[in-house]
Parts: sequence; C-alpha cells; structure tokens
Amino acid sequence: MTYVLYPDEGHGFARPENRTSFYAISEGFLAKCLGGRQEPIGSDFAGSSLRVLDGAEFVPGLKEAAPKR
Repeated sequence: MTYVLYPDEGHGFARPENRTSFYAISEGFLAKCLGGRQEPIGSDFAGSSLRVLDGAEFVPGLKEAAPKR
C-alpha cells in the first residue's frame, strides 16, 4: 500500500501541481499492478505539496523522485 498526503488539499484537488503529482503516482501504481507501462515521473512533483508517508517502494520511480518528501 502507498500512502501519500497533500496537506494543503481537502477533498479533491484544488492545485494543479498536486493533481499532476497524484496522476503520476496513480499511473505508476496501476502500471505495476496491471502490468502496463508508465511514463517516467520526471518533474511531475514540481510545486506540489506531496508527502510520501508510506509505501514508496510500491510505485516504480517514486522513491527516487521524492526522496525528501
């Protein structure tokens, strides 16, 4: 299980930067679970308030792209 938090968001996403980072994480998770492909995370976390609380190892590239989060 992967647990991420966006402390400046409520129910849903108001900030586009947070939405983009969430989509990147979701894409990686689904690609791993379903055996599909994913785009590299790259700069998808730029400007987001993303906090990875647990399970970074379950999303390909998440641990490397957000080591300080």
